[in-house]
Amino acid sequence: MIKTAVCIIGAGPAGAATSLMLSKLKIHHYIIDKETFPRDKTCGDGLILYAYKVMKILGDNIFEEFLNHTKILHSKIIRLHINAKQDIVFTESNDRDMIISYAKRIDFDNFLVQKLSETYTQKEFGNAVKSIQETTEGILITLKDSKQILANIIVGADGAQSIVSKKVAKNKIDDEKMSTFVTAYFKGINDMPAGNESEIRIIYNKMPFFFYIFPLANGESNVSLGSNSHFIKENKINLVDEIEKIISTNQQIKHRFNNATRISKWRGWVIPYAFGNQKIVGNRFLLVGDAAGLANPFYKEGVGTGMMSGIIAAKNIQKCLKNNDFSESSLKNYELEVKREFGKLLKFSAFMLKLARYKYIFSFIVSLFKNRLSKKSFAIIKKRSY
Repeated sequence: MIKTAVCIIGAGPAGAATSLMLSKLKIHHYIIDKETFPRDKTCGDGLILYAYKVMKILGDNIFEEFLNHTKILHSKIIRLHINAKQDIVFTESNDRDMIISYAKRIDFDNFLVQKLSETYTQKEFGNAVKSIQETTEGILITLKDSKQILANIIVGADGAQSIVSKKVAKNKIDDEKMSTFVTAYFKGINDMPAGNESEIRIIYNKMPFFFYIFPLANGESNVSLGSNSHFIKENKINLVDEIEKIISTNQQIKHRFNNATRISKWRGWVIPYAFGNQKIVGNRFLLVGDAAGLANPFYKEGVGTGMMSGIIAAKNIQKCLKNNDFSESSLKNYELEVKREFGKLLKFSAFMLKLARYKYIFSFIVSLFKNRLSKKSFAIIKKRSY
């Protein structure tokens, strides 16, 4: 049996950020992932705000390498099309590099994993978790190959279908607090704007659906569509049929696909935004990233918030180790700090998502506050970014 102070389950961006921060704090730990790296991950492939902030916290060298990575694109503009005639534009100031970046997860996740410490991090990749059991001595993790790891505290960084969330925190999945998406890679999309500008549209079918065309390296694009999981399930909506209909018939979009070729299968994934409605700390465990439901309800990005939650988690773990106290009451401070960091942003985004259900009211509200929001966006972005 292996004994360790800390064990992270999941080596995606949230888990990797937790590991990198623990190493910066000189805390030895294990990190487990069922896959070996590089590995692919179904995603919209967009990165904003906190992802940049975390890389700066972890080290300027990491951020600089990210900026210059040949497989990562950057843009200084985001344009959200509310409808066919109305949009909101967010731009970065001239003295800053970008407002949004685009990278396949196979590249970005591997970029972070390659930075894991050789001194403080023991990697257990390609070995899935079979069971998790709380004992008097700690949390006992049994892996698929029967290897056992006993940890004082575990970090659930294992995504939307988190085994730590289900088995240890006893959380239940709420599809009302989740989005379902489909995505595929395309080549040859027409009229790709200058400056790596993406296409983001709200398209209504009783509920708002979010449609994305994100530019990627090598002339590829990520094309995605999604909406509320409960609505999709209740109305038996086939997202693949829906997105193929949009790219072949929508007047604002179809011309861009005249010469396009889909180069991958349609794949589905879910984006959980249940934070505030589920347990994220308990005796000897805490949850980060998608496992904690920290994705943004409106613009659907969860990589950055996940990474930032990993930074907060590592700092709180340091306090627990110093005090030799891994109780739920000791870990409550992590939950409070996460709420302070993300609470207002996630609540506002959840409100905007509810408002967006009412197409004409939402359009009217946007027209009223569009200029004010655009002006304030510089300060909002800078506070939560680099």
